[in-house]
Amino acid sequence: MNQRQTIPETFLGVGYSRDRAGLPLEGVRVPVPQPATDEVLIRVAASSLNPLEYKLAELNFMGRTPPVVLGLDLSGVVVAAGHSVRSVAVGDAVAAMADLNGNGGWGAAGGSGGEGSYAVAHEFLTVRKPPPLSFRDAAALPMCFLSAFAGLYRAVQAGDTRFIPGGGGGVGHLAVQMAARALGAGLVISSGSAPQSIALTRQSGAQHVFDYKRDDIAAEIAKLTGGRGVDLVFDATYSEAGFVETAKTVRWGGSWIVLGVGPGKTTRLVETHSPVDAILAERGAKHVNVNLLRYFSEPATLDSEAQAFLQRGMALAMEWATQGLVVPHVSQTIDGTVEAINAGLQSLKAGHGTVGKVAVIVDRDLAAGK
Repeated sequence: MNQRQTIPETFLGVGYSRDRAGLPLEGVRVPVPQPATDEVLIRVAASSLNPLEYKLAELNFMGRTPPVVLGLDLSGVVVAAGHSVRSVAVGDAVAAMADLNGNGGWGAAGGSGGEGSYAVAHEFLTVRKPPPLSFRDAAALPMCFLSAFAGLYRAVQAGDTRFIPGGGGGVGHLAVQMAARALGAGLVISSGSAPQSIALTRQSGAQHVFDYKRDDIAAEIAKLTGGRGVDLVFDATYSEAGFVETAKTVRWGGSWIVLGVGPGKTTRLVETHSPVDAILAERGAKHVNVNLLRYFSEPATLDSEAQAFLQRGMALAMEWATQGLVVPHVSQTIDGTVEAINAGLQSLKAGHGTVGKVAVIVDRDLAAGK
């Protein structure tokens, strides 16, 4: 390391101490990590909740040896940096995403600071936080923004018609904004069910928002497009039934892009037959999987090109948020306690209609800029 501040040897994080124990999480004491040559150590101010966290606790599909601290979205201040790090320095306020096969930054101090919470991130997944952007909002972006970015940035053409179901979700509301405001979509169509979800989707820039519980969305999209279908679907809903319906909306030769492991595999435990590929084949449409986890479960995929792409995504997350183009909607802010994080994850898992993102204040003084 070329720079370092005095930090404790351990901290009390929030995670799991037993393999595949699932929820509830618990307080786990772990060593403060040491940054490698291309990494930075961040004292964490804020984080956010993602479904990935409860899935990791339930299945531990990255093969980690507990104890494991979760909380992979990060904002905070750099307190140490590896020898090769050049783009950020000790004392910089940053946003980052921790490696998905490493520890995160949830602390159990209730937002009161104390000994602090720490996590390492690669330099290519760390970016300076613009002063106008709060630590809370910066921490709501990394994983969901990169998921939307990986699905949309290289795949779309200006003027395309795009269907992004679940436009009120954590990934969905960012993807709708990205398509409508940053990437030049001709028409953005989305879906939801709860009034607040539909409202957020409209606010995010979707021109048409259908109720998936009441509307025949494939028929409605056929009407809107003169029977042609949409150029591109980006489906981050993780619903097998939904996958089947959204595949029916793609035009001949279009693209159906799915976040995660894809159709027939949504349980991760049992693979089932899915008709999605047959539906797409009838349309001559492409099936594309976007999966950030793959970069960390298959390290060979995280080559220099992939690193540059993710670094570009992190930079644009800050730039577009500051410009008001892609702004995280934080529907709830909780303190970093074991109890509050468990309650938030249980709500996400149960599908209780969380709109946008749930932010976690890990260190209240640091997040307030003190």
